[in-house]
Amino acid sequence: MSDSSNSASEQAQHATRVREAYWPEDAETLRRLRELVFIEEQQVPRDIEWDGQDEGAVHVMAHQDGTAIGCGRLLADGRIGRLAVLGDYRGQGLGAKLLGAILKLARGRGDLCVYLHAQTHALKFYENAGFSAVGDEFVEAGIPHRHMELMLDYRDCNELVYPVRYPQPFSQLIIAQARHARRELRILSPRLDPVAFDQAELLSAIRLLLQRGRMSRVYILVQDAQGLVTRGHGILELARRLTTGIDMRELREHPQWDGDTAVIRDRDSLLTKPTGEQATAFYRPDDRARTRTALTRFDELWSAGHVSPEFRSFSL
Repeated sequence: MSDSSNSASEQAQHATRVREAYWPEDAETLRRLRELVFIEEQQVPRDIEWDGQDEGAVHVMAHQDGTAIGCGRLLADGRIGRLAVLGDYRGQGLGAKLLGAILKLARGRGDLCVYLHAQTHALKFYENAGFSAVGDEFVEAGIPHRHMELMLDYRDCNELVYPVRYPQPFSQLIIAQARHARRELRILSPRLDPVAFDQAELLSAIRLLLQRGRMSRVYILVQDAQGLVTRGHGILELARRLTTGIDMRELREHPQWDGDTAVIRDRDSLLTKPTGEQATAFYRPDDRARTRTALTRFDELWSAGHVSPEFRSFSL
């Protein structure tokens, strides 16, 4: 390919924009794209293509120089589908961009797993994105397919997630908070639930945070020190080995703490879960206003807490 061709290709890709689309506002454009790719090109029957699920789905659309050239959708149950790029625009990586945008939306709403029915000729494309084929080949709309799945990973997530399910992906987002922390990590948790907090990857992330400098600190406030020590916990063991860097206090009762959990990173990131097994958590990695409010509350609770004798046995 000539230099001029490379330049034209780079300019075309640079002009490409992928955005979230909305039904019914973008319905006409989405319909036109899918009519061209699936119904006219691939001969998919209309009654299969228009399955009545678009109104409740999340959609994405690709534009190049103001022209809609590709689309895809995500259903409420995590199924990805209707991923299409117009023929003249293929070979530019647009399919990967559309898929990436869909996965970002799936993580943003806290999905644990997404799946799709891939045409067999596209298996490698989805495998490169991390999907794994499950089960045997089957025919759908007259075309051979394979069922494929992807477990979503939040351990390095640094984007808004709402709602956050408990214990997953909440537990992975705790790791993300620790990994992205620059100097400080504050943990407010009644009993440091082992399912969420006693994780080898979290301990490793905390250790790396504390190795960054003498100013790095981890503050942990719990309600039941004796129970924590009796059960044993990886964070307690880590604190005993390090001797400095992790400060722990106990606060059994306080009118401003009803048992919710919060993980605060520096001064700009907040992961929080209200009390109750079914309570909806959220993760806001770039929300200084909410984080500032959470910090103020944490510091007030911290000042009311004390170093429990139970913790002193661990040289805290």
